[in-house]
Amino acid sequence: MLSKTTEYALRAIVYIALNDARSLRVGIKEIAKELELPTHFMGKILQDLARKGIIASMKGPGGGFFLHRSANDISILEVVRTIDGLEAFRKCGMGMKECSDTHPCPLHNDIQHYRRQLLTTFSDKTIQNLVDGINTGEFFITNVQKPAE
Repeated sequence: MLSKTTEYALRAIVYIALNDARSLRVGIKEIAKELELPTHFMGKILQDLARKGIIASMKGPGGGFFLHRSANDISILEVVRTIDGLEAFRKCGMGMKECSDTHPCPLHNDIQHYRRQLLTTFSDKTIQNLVDGINTGEFFITNVQKPAE
């Protein structure tokens, strides 16, 4: 459903948010290493996210990526929309050019239900929800442990 770019972006933003909560800024190399993602691709994704205002960056000593607004204010849907757009929530599940409520393909109704559910989840869940799940030990992202308290 989500592109690799969006998957990587979500993981990186959560990692940035985990560190931002401890007043730490993180660089591309650290993020790529800790999340086991390709450094060059991660750099392009992070720069794009910073340009589009999802995250912020600062160059020089003490620089790196950080959140310039609360993780509670960044929904998963905002990240998906910023990177992939919302076309995946509109296009036909069978690839037909004309598929709608009035001219549905055989999978249209089932896929519509699934899409609505995903849109609701992506709209309601924030980066902070994901961070909270990691901090409680309920969820994880590669190599990221619960920060020491």
